Amino acid sequence: MKEGLATLNDVPIVFYGKLEDQFGNPVVGAQVAGNTIIYNGMKSGAEHVSVTSDANGFFQINAGKGESLGLWPSKEGYALATTGTEFKYSYMYPQHFVPDPNNPTVIKMWKLQGAEPLVGIHQRYKFHYTDAPINFDLIAGKIVPSGGDLKVTVNRPGGIISQQHPQNWSIQIEAIDGGFIVTSFAESRTTYSAPESSYEPSGTFANNNGPDLVDQMFFLQSRNGQVFSKFHLLFSINNTPDGFMDITFSGVANTNGSRNWEATAPK
Repeated sequence: MKEGLATLNDVPIVFYGKLEDQFGNPVVGAQVAGNTIIYNGMKSGAEHVSVTSDANGFFQINAGKGESLGLWPSKEGYALATTGTEFKYSYMYPQHFVPDPNNPTVIKMWKLQGAEPLVGIHQRYKFHYTDAPINFDLIAGKIVPSGGDLKVTVNRPGGIISQQHPQNWSIQIEAIDGGFIVTSFAESRTTYSAPESSYEPSGTFANNNGPDLVDQMFFLQSRNGQVFSKFHLLFSINNTPDGFMDITFSGVANTNGSRNWEATAPK
């Protein structure tokens, strides 16, 4: 086992990188901290390394041998805008990382332009099943008869829904006078400006006899481009016909017609 780990996990940790901002300009003089994870059957732990990006945003790391490398670039006035900065070198991973000096890995950093005030979204609702559309005003934090930001329609068969009695159910989501983009938790954390395009007006999210909830991140444009939100939606179906459905929204919104989310950048 030790010989296997030494063969598969003791890989030379060499990395060729380039830091760029959202405009494609090099990020000069940024500190790039790194951790080499070592697990070779004889030794386990982490070794630290730090380098500085040059006048063209390039940097190179030579960190001995190990299993993987994690990178954390930083510079005043910038925020990390790349989700994947951990690189698996171990041969135990079929798609292990292979450094290429002729093709440095680009890591994006967001050059902050100036944060704007954002409205927090923190709402939870419990209600009995209905097949009628429900309109949510994410800014006011309430259900409204029409308008708002998001319309949700639940499609549920009768009877019990549980792991012992799985059934297909779904929710349809429609943006009010706008559209949404399905995104990931990681991408949401490192996105500081709403996308310009690729919004869909509506979509259906089905459980396909799986879990009894929908757990998803969204970018949302609503109210004819006056509101840009990024939020987490957590919806739980009612397990019994007379039980309660549960829906939670959490995130932020810019209500000034601006795509700016820079206030969510880590300080």
